[in-house]
Amino acid sequence: MIKAIIIDDERNSRDIIALMLERYCPDIKIVAMAGDCADGISKIMEHHPSLVFLDLEMPDGTGFDVLAGTLPHLHFEAVFVTAFEKKFIHIIRFSDVELILKPIDKEGLLQAVNLITERITSNNIAPRYEILLENYNNQSSSDWKMLLMDINGQFSTINIDDISWLESVNEHTLFGLKNKPTITSVQPFRYYAELFIPLHFYQINNTQMIQLSSIQQIDSNNSKILMNSGHLLDITERRQKDLLQKLGQR
Repeated sequence: MIKAIIIDDERNSRDIIALMLERYCPDIKIVAMAGDCADGISKIMEHHPSLVFLDLEMPDGTGFDVLAGTLPHLHFEAVFVTAFEKKFIHIIRFSDVELILKPIDKEGLLQAVNLITERITSNNIAPRYEILLENYNNQSSSDWKMLLMDINGQFSTINIDDISWLESVNEHTLFGLKNKPTITSVQPFRYYAELFIPLHFYQINNTQMIQLSSIQQIDSNNSKILMNSGHLLDITERRQKDLLQKLGQR
């Protein structure tokens, strides 16, 4: 049996999560619920849960404040619950922490619970919450870190600034890094394409994306881009024109 706590300032949300867990997740037992950050931290310290459903924004703080308030005793898995995905999407996704959106549906809840249950039962330890809180406290996205799980199930922590390019490979994503070996993430390319475009990345063709600050040289005559990792990548003619405009070149 997995002990769980629900922390959400909306009573209706707490009740819905509790009801759905009772109905669809018999291995999870709700041991406490809280309506704000302070009470949530107190309940965590009292009950020592393995799983916490955590609202992102509450009147007295954020879900990040709850996690920080439990350090160094953060020995549980968290699932963030929010109606505002975009506000903290990068911080959450880069740290490989689970997120479900309001209004909560059965499929989204079960998907998150199944993954978290697997992590708990397999003792899948990774520095998710250290990375999460470090990124949350860091204003510059170029200084953020990212947790990647490769196709062998091993975790690597990389700096966003060290990413030179990404490439879609057999439903996974190959990361080209500055002065480091490539890493093949288990996540598909489209997962990262949505995340990285707002962070000064640019998709140069159907299967590759680059970090703009990592461009070393553009060969506009041959539609090639030399990256600071030493890799030479192809760019489509249409996207080359758009890229040159973005960079203020003609």
